[in-house]
Amino acid sequence: MTTRRVRSLALGALAVAAAFPACGPGPEPIHLATAHQMGPVAYRDPAGGISPDGRLLAYTQGRELLVRDLAGEEVRSLGLAPSQLRYVTWHPDSDRLLVHERSFDRRRQAWFEYDLESGAKQTMWGAGYSSGLPTPSTLLELSWAPDGGSLVGVARSARVSLVWRISADGSVGAIVGESLRLSYPVVSPTGEVACIERYGGRQHLRYPCADPRVHWLDGHEPYGHVAFSADGATIHYAAPNDDGVLELWSRPVGGGEARQLASAERDAYGPAVTSDGDVVYRSQHYMVSLSAVPADGGPVRRITTFQSETPTWSPDGSKISFTFGRWRVATDDVRYPDIDQHIGTVDATSPSPKSAPDRIIRSSYSEDQGMHWSPNGRWITYHSHIGGTDDIFLIPADDPSNPRIISEEGHETGWPRWSPDGRWIVFPSYTRDAAGARKSFLYVIPIDEESGETLPQRAVELGDFRHDALQAEWTPDSGGLVFEAAEGAGRKALYRVPRDGGTPERFHEWTSDQVHSGIAVSADGAWVAYIGPDSAGFFQVYRVPLGGGEAEQMTVDPVRKTQPAYDPTGNWLAYTEFSYEARFWRLQNVR
Repeated sequence: MTTRRVRSLALGALAVAAAFPACGPGPEPIHLATAHQMGPVAYRDPAGGISPDGRLLAYTQGRELLVRDLAGEEVRSLGLAPSQLRYVTWHPDSDRLLVHERSFDRRRQAWFEYDLESGAKQTMWGAGYSSGLPTPSTLLELSWAPDGGSLVGVARSARVSLVWRISADGSVGAIVGESLRLSYPVVSPTGEVACIERYGGRQHLRYPCADPRVHWLDGHEPYGHVAFSADGATIHYAAPNDDGVLELWSRPVGGGEARQLASAERDAYGPAVTSDGDVVYRSQHYMVSLSAVPADGGPVRRITTFQSETPTWSPDGSKISFTFGRWRVATDDVRYPDIDQHIGTVDATSPSPKSAPDRIIRSSYSEDQGMHWSPNGRWITYHSHIGGTDDIFLIPADDPSNPRIISEEGHETGWPRWSPDGRWIVFPSYTRDAAGARKSFLYVIPIDEESGETLPQRAVELGDFRHDALQAEWTPDSGGLVFEAAEGAGRKALYRVPRDGGTPERFHEWTSDQVHSGIAVSADGAWVAYIGPDSAGFFQVYRVPLGGGEAEQMTVDPVRKTQPAYDPTGNWLAYTEFSYEARFWRLQNVR
């Protein structure tokens, strides 16, 4: 693979180290690098870790794999992958990386080995791989044994998790752990395999992984990777405090006094240990809030200063709804779909930004998102995981106590949008085939906005359309739909199609690695707003004439943006501002 040299995107952030002081007797953390994620929706934290010899830090940023030499100030890029980069693990020789890639449709996933000296990339395990082992694409969270002779990983189904230990050449392997839900296996310096078990709604350590869960963590619940000291006598792990935020701890294997090594505003987690005894970990910085710009451009106006995203407007433009909460801490992934996301509103005419919701519409742990009012203001529709579903729900605007499901068999269902005439609700949702590959389609639900009565959903026929149809919005006459599509890695496009289906008409394309960024159609139908990167890489709001034409950049400030929403009065264009970072830190001479 061709390699290139780039300046680090995060070295200037060294000054923020003081914001994440180590607690207790631990050493002060040293900031190493910051990785930026592409968006707040459908992404997890950037992957990464330090080489066993402590010289190099590898991490992902979108589809790019970056390696920083910690003795210098430059970052080497190993190029853009054609798919999502989900896991990164170092070979014990510190010269090779094992990286897991998965396409957005989940049709293709595989482990690849990168050679750092040449930049060459090849598929892990070739013709010599045993047919009696799980296919490499089904193995997750691989990590090397310290001697490089084998790897451990998890193969999961709906019924069981199996932890496998497989020889480096793929010729032999064995199951070394089995339970309903296991994760993050690691081989200790003594040769035993440790793993994390989810049982009874709590996290437990199994060490060895084949044995029952241990009882010497004194109430700590370990989340994510654990790491052992070079002699195997100490284990480092992340556990939540009383507020649910992960803190970094160490403890003697077998029991003993725990020592807190580090904390962070949101989470400190993912420890790795170098050969000289240093501990490297990650912290997460995540912030979303709402702003707006005049519909024809102008000064930015802050709307909220607290965690809030996915704005939509009330029919008269006086209120803005949003999703809010403390989601995306590492623990939420484990508890999915029970995620800390709620729905609220604020006064959109307020002269100063709001620091809290004016009204809470829904307060649950069901990933409530994408609220949208009916044109007459009597009803609210939104996406939720209520009762283990993944669907669209309906509630009266004045009484949210009894939500009613109105979609069917949703999977990764998106945000609903009510037609201007009040007769239809459109939303995207995925289907999956027998192999697990998925594709997003559009659906409409006929509805009477006076009574709230609905008819069964029906698919919007798009013919042989090959791409994922993502967020959809209505044309002002309610007869047409405008939607964004993901056409491949880094490629987005806008289409329009009649409500009753047909061949989608493509009228704009752009390059972006933010997949679920959302679009908006102006009230007069003249413009479609979308999100794309500027020349410096910041995601900005753009608009393009409906049907095609030259795009205009609506925002210019160096802040990442997503989820545009036009004001129904035609005056404003709201959007979400976000900062989503994984910050890597080093604790030296941890004893």
